Amino acid sequence: MSATAALPYAARDRYPVMCYPMPWAPPQYERIAGEMGLDRPSRAPQPAAMYMHIPFCEYLCGFCPFVKYLKDEDRVRKYIDDLKREMAMYAETPYFRSTVFGSLYMGGGTASSLSGPQLAEVVSFARERFTFAPDAEITLESSPITIDPDKFAAVRAAGVNRVSFGVQTFDKEIGQASDVAQDGETSLRVIRWAQEAGIDHISIDLIYNLPGQSATPLLTDLDIALDAGVKQITLFPLSVMPHTKLFRDVNDGRAGRPGDLAHELDLCRRAGEHLATRGLRQTSVPDFSLPDVAYRHARIHFTDFGDLLGLGAGAMGTVNEYTYVNVAELKRYTELTGQGVPPVNAGQLTPHEERPRATLAMGLRMLSVARRTFRERHGQEPEDVFGPLLDDLTRRDLLVCDTDEIRLTELGTLFGYDVAKEFYSDDIRARGQKLAESLARKRDVAPTGPATPK
Repeated sequence: MSATAALPYAARDRYPVMCYPMPWAPPQYERIAGEMGLDRPSRAPQPAAMYMHIPFCEYLCGFCPFVKYLKDEDRVRKYIDDLKREMAMYAETPYFRSTVFGSLYMGGGTASSLSGPQLAEVVSFARERFTFAPDAEITLESSPITIDPDKFAAVRAAGVNRVSFGVQTFDKEIGQASDVAQDGETSLRVIRWAQEAGIDHISIDLIYNLPGQSATPLLTDLDIALDAGVKQITLFPLSVMPHTKLFRDVNDGRAGRPGDLAHELDLCRRAGEHLATRGLRQTSVPDFSLPDVAYRHARIHFTDFGDLLGLGAGAMGTVNEYTYVNVAELKRYTELTGQGVPPVNAGQLTPHEERPRATLAMGLRMLSVARRTFRERHGQEPEDVFGPLLDDLTRRDLLVCDTDEIRLTELGTLFGYDVAKEFYSDDIRARGQKLAESLARKRDVAPTGPATPK
């Protein structure tokens, strides 16, 4: 019997649960505001989250599947103007004039590829135009090669209080073999700079199952991070995604392949066990945090099901059950923001029958879904909608269904995205794959036609 024969899936799903359902419908621009409910005040009981996509990089990592472009200063300046136009358009609506935001997450691409004044400009513009809670979490996603003390000082003054670094590994040899842009010394230096600027909520991304990586260097990476004062670690298995440079290099023999599934699962288990000995708890499928550390942006979106206002080219969002993805192509983004309409490429109101699926698919990314949450959202128990499926996943030791919650087991957590996507409808699963491939290629998922100006 092979090492993976008794496992519930032949492979682990590589694409994270980000929203549900995946957007698919080409927009009718004159109807988007109405479908989002932008013409009426918000009555949401919880704060909203804001995601801002900065699609520029100074170095294109071979493994990254997200919307990104090589940085060009003229293009960056134009993009900032377009982004501010999109923000201003939403900020002027009755809905967002009455919305309080609990978080802002600037991702990419590489958000920190912008200069300090540019980052301060967009953060300050958002805080001036929208209402943020006094304790709002404002995150800058950063590459260690695009940040310095002056940039940290600028973003801290603008309100950034959390930084997420794409470290990937501190090991020099493994990093060089895996196309990581910086070495471990650089990563440690920028962590220290962030702390000196007064940003002590530091999260890092680490990739495991890199070519040639055993448990020893991975656990060493974890210890280096924690000894440096990192409070949250996000663990990703190396993903060889179609339409990426790494995918081409692996297939052409120019890059090593990651270890097999058994090796990957062993690394994941050992990393989780090691982090537990250091006092961290697992808070989502990929995230581990110190007990007193909250990741508010994820909680608003995946646990509280608050609105997520997605801004920028390729950004995804959900507003009043309208789930959408923005156009990925910069020229089209400029055209639509210039016309004062939401720069949506695909989007639709979530059909009623898909909403219970959204609650479990998205909620299980955070490891569990409270029965109370499901009842409040749908007026039913989870078993009333998904009885046979819940029975099957329980029998396979992937879920526990008790009186308070539906939660992933230890095995279920290892295959967290696979279990969450068991609640996808067949149609949405197919659309999700199409969306992932489109964004990786910087292509729009739906045909785009002319917009109707205001």
